[in-house]
Amino acid sequence: MVRIGIIGLGPYWEQRYEPALRMMDQRIQIKAVYDPVRSRAEQVAAQWDAAVVSGIGSLATRYPVDAFLLLHSDWMNHYPLTILSQQHRPVYIAGSLGEDLELLEMIHARATEQLVTLMPEFSRRYCQATSRLFELVVTQLGNPVAIQLETCCPAADQQVEVPGQKNETDFLVGLMDWCCYVMRTRPVQVETTLQSDSSDRSEDYRQIKIEFLPDPVTGVERVALIKIKTQQRETEPLFPRHQIQCRKGQAEFHSPDEIHWENASQTITESLKSDRRELEVMLDHFCRRAVGGIIPVANIKDVCQAIQLVRLSRASLDAGKPLTFTAAK
Repeated sequence: MVRIGIIGLGPYWEQRYEPALRMMDQRIQIKAVYDPVRSRAEQVAAQWDAAVVSGIGSLATRYPVDAFLLLHSDWMNHYPLTILSQQHRPVYIAGSLGEDLELLEMIHARATEQLVTLMPEFSRRYCQATSRLFELVVTQLGNPVAIQLETCCPAADQQVEVPGQKNETDFLVGLMDWCCYVMRTRPVQVETTLQSDSSDRSEDYRQIKIEFLPDPVTGVERVALIKIKTQQRETEPLFPRHQIQCRKGQAEFHSPDEIHWENASQTITESLKSDRRELEVMLDHFCRRAVGGIIPVANIKDVCQAIQLVRLSRASLDAGKPLTFTAAK
């Protein structure tokens, strides 16, 4: 049983986090709740037989918890994460981490030195289709060599399909992290160009090309293309179109719960609706880390890398040429 302290309930508590935590109530015990709206914290605490906490510092130092869920902290910027990262206990981080690379790198360095797990919520890594893709990579398709994503950045007033990716930077951070996660190697170059497929500009898009280290076995170049349309039709889904070319075949999915794949011997479309949803998988991995497990999870360094790629993509468009990626130390 992992004893949890919750900081910030946020706009997704009822529809996203509470149902997932209820499914894990045999493994998770919520001990304390802090939210800037005290009446809301009191309501949730009463439902979980937990304590209501007056502040983040109090929760971090006075309550017997094994780990923290930082579900919403927009009103306090990085203060909660800075405080929690000093407590030698794991922190699950939902939502945006902003763009302050210097601060994030400092927090990551401190956490690494103290062997503390700070796990950002990269939901795209754990959707059902991505999880199934990795199974197919091992059993049927071979390693990925090319990725193509087609999508639109969410409008300011648009509901987003991944919490914490409301603005363009956070949205691109999520997509670029997914590309790096699937390729499982280091990016080396980024180039952004403006493309047009029609005379009326309705199909104009920005194309971000990320080149990775070549395949170590075949020497084949590995690349990810992210096509971002400038205009979104009302009927278009929020979920990006994913196409992945592998050594021995290819896969495609346009939703988190269905995947189409083919190789030399078969062509199959699979429904994944019965598979675990991404939040349950992420919380499961986090709990394993909280009790001393060594299962790999995302960290702040992954966030920093994706932010660097976003910045480099914009600089490439301004410069009109590809730019070399240099990882932060």
